[in-house]
Amino acid sequence: MLLPRILSAIVMAALFICAVFVLEEFSFIISMAGVVLLAGWEWARLSGVKHQLGRVLFAIVIGFLCLVTFKFNVQEASLYIAPFLWITALYWVVRYPALLQWRHNFSRLLFGALILVTTWSALVVLRQADDFVVWVLLLMGLIWGADSGAYFAGRAFGKRKLARFVSPGKSWEGVIGGLLLTQLGVVVFAFFSDFSASQWVVLALIALLTSSVSVLGDLTESLFKRHESLKDSSRLIPGHGGVMDRVDSLTAAASIYVLSLTLAGWI
Repeated sequence: MLLPRILSAIVMAALFICAVFVLEEFSFIISMAGVVLLAGWEWARLSGVKHQLGRVLFAIVIGFLCLVTFKFNVQEASLYIAPFLWITALYWVVRYPALLQWRHNFSRLLFGALILVTTWSALVVLRQADDFVVWVLLLMGLIWGADSGAYFAGRAFGKRKLARFVSPGKSWEGVIGGLLLTQLGVVVFAFFSDFSASQWVVLALIALLTSSVSVLGDLTESLFKRHESLKDSSRLIPGHGGVMDRVDSLTAAASIYVLSLTLAGWI
């Protein structure tokens, strides 16, 4: 089991490097749309859609929405939906399992469609930025830093459960450790970027918000998997589960991160 996991991780890392450093803008946009379509197929499963045809149709709907968004060039405008989506997700996670609203298939499908389309829109807007490579690497660094810091701090100091009924393994100490690690990364990034003091503060706030929301993305997928009694979103990636299991934090972080950079006037 370990060998397939390692090989899958190497392949995923190679594909990510290729997407960021090699692909032209249009090729990058298409490849990200492909990832979103696969995630959409899995999201239908998390939403209680039992038949493959229904899951495929939902993925097609996601693709159509991405096409419409691109056709009318409203990727940036669609990002303003993201804060409302993740405030809703926070409400669902906090109220789980008492709240009934999220249990309806339609609610979960609508939520999934909106977060996947806004995630894709965020990546399109980011790809069109002049300093795309720098900003996308910072985004991934924030997500990985929050996840890695939370893992190690949680193992070492974790006592107070973050969301007992949603993801019992996560702790407040772990989250704090992850946020501290990302802030350390921001200090290094800002230092080598020659940021002013005010820009440094703004970047620290963006990093704090992005990292926090990335944790919420992970919790939200965990909530849906728990409701459907699923361990993984699918078995597409040997040793790693499905696409959504790899990008759950990204689906939350990307739209908030890119919206924040846009409002700050940096992209």
